[in-house]
Amino acid sequence: MNRVLPGERYGRLAFVQMQPSRGAGKPRLAIWLCDCGAEKSIAVTRVKNGYSQSCGCLGAAVASASSRTHGLRYSREYTSWTAMKARCLNPNTKDYPRWGGRGVTICAEWVSSFDAFYAHLGPRPKNTSLDRIDNTKGYEPGNVRWATPSEQQRNRATAYRWHINGVEFETHSEAANHFDVSEHTIWRWVNGQRDNRRNSFTAPKENCYVVPRY
Repeated sequence: MNRVLPGERYGRLAFVQMQPSRGAGKPRLAIWLCDCGAEKSIAVTRVKNGYSQSCGCLGAAVASASSRTHGLRYSREYTSWTAMKARCLNPNTKDYPRWGGRGVTICAEWVSSFDAFYAHLGPRPKNTSLDRIDNTKGYEPGNVRWATPSEQQRNRATAYRWHINGVEFETHSEAANHFDVSEHTIWRWVNGQRDNRRNSFTAPKENCYVVPRY
């Protein structure tokens, strides 16, 4: 376990030389050269089992990154991250049926790490929210962006084919023009509508639905 070859690497550490034995029962120390340029005496077993991967600079860098994003706990970016997890992972939230209940997933790294989520997306511009580029895929690197309401609307409108009263349309706008009604009416025909004042719900119109384009 204590044998190390010259130049052998573990993490950021490269073996330089063994240090004299400190006696029976004590771990053998060696000099290691870190990628940051520092040399440090560390027990061979700690390096080889992966417990020590640098002279200490790696842990400092991680702590620094965490401190930078920790200040975003009450930011718009953090709110978007927690809302994404709620609608995809928590069956008790009102939005779960439309996301998690339909199989929309989140990549494992983002579920456990806001830092990783923020590193991929960066700061959230004003008047934007989290959007999936391809609605047939989940929240994952390469498929998310900060988008304006109009960008999201165009994305949703073209992600499905609209079947209204036996006729297929590319967008809900085309359907509205065809039937000479408002776009809101088409949405109501497909999704139904709740009246909170009367505590009632109008069911979707028969033979009006959408299907994924892909």
